[in-house]
Amino acid sequence: MRKTIMGCVAIVAVTAAVGCSQQNASSSESMLNPLSPTSSSLAASTGGTLKETLSGAAIGGVAPEGQALADESQFATGGSTVLTVQVKKVNFPDGTVLPVSLDFTPVGSITLSKGEGTMRAGLGHFGVSRDQVRVTNNGATILSGGFFQ
Repeated sequence: MRKTIMGCVAIVAVTAAVGCSQQNASSSESMLNPLSPTSSSLAASTGGTLKETLSGAAIGGVAPEGQALADESQFATGGSTVLTVQVKKVNFPDGTVLPVSLDFTPVGSITLSKGEGTMRAGLGHFGVSRDQVRVTNNGATILSGGFFQ
């Protein structure tokens, strides 16, 4: 009985391995090769602007909205990435200061006026890729994004 079970396990393992090796060549290349035209690291290094939509739970019946833009147009020539974070419909009093972080690293703050605000920060020679923007108030996340990609 034990030899029969071992034989079945071996067949399953070989079948699974063969199935995994038959991936589409272009999709596996872009996942493994950072120089593939579709890889996010190449997109970051060639410049352009990446956008991350920010959302959060309603505050006093009003759902806040926002977006983060990472301008990487100077990245390829050794320049800095500029992060701009805009929020609106944030139901807090004027003058409320909201800290902004990129993957839990503080990058600036937004001071609200009429429920809106914007901040810009130079990130240095840094290409965003799978990094998340968070806007907080007293340690609680008010808005967050789905990771730059």
